[in-house]
Amino acid sequence: MGGGSRPVQTTTSSGIDPEFKPYLETALSQATDLYTGSVNDPSKVVSPMTAQQTGALQAAEANAKAQMAGTGAYDYTGAMNTALQNTVGTAAGQAALAGQAGSARAQKMMGSVIGDKSLEFQQLKQADQMAGIKGMGDVGSAYQAYNQQVLDAPHTATQRYFGYLGSAPQQQTSTQSGGGKW
Repeated sequence: MGGGSRPVQTTTSSGIDPEFKPYLETALSQATDLYTGSVNDPSKVVSPMTAQQTGALQAAEANAKAQMAGTGAYDYTGAMNTALQNTVGTAAGQAALAGQAGSARAQKMMGSVIGDKSLEFQQLKQADQMAGIKGMGDVGSAYQAYNQQVLDAPHTATQRYFGYLGSAPQQQTSTQSGGGKW
């Protein structure tokens, strides 16, 4: 009978390097405590809005509503009436100087000037309304983004937790046995 050689067996094992186990156990214990606490309390993952942020959003919302409604600083009624009176007065004065105060031509010119002035205010109001709509959308987007962070807080905490778990220092060792002659 001939002598053969025994097969070489390689055993590979992996795990946490014993040198790091005490640190890892402490870190994982802390991470577990943070994880279980943050799943039930989103404020541990998402910072609440500051008073300045909520105040600014409330002011932006009120401003956007005023722009859309044409109220407050966006109410041009008084300014429009004054501008129209001044325009009519100026046009009437020019027509009188030209000796055309009651003519059809003067009335047509007056109507045209008033129409132009009214159109200016209408365009201004429309621009305000569009800006108000955009402002309201921006406020809504800010609130929605914050609310989404609150909803995502448990998922964020879970991701962090498993990130800690997956970051543990690993050790891999290989041992060989066998070989040689029978």
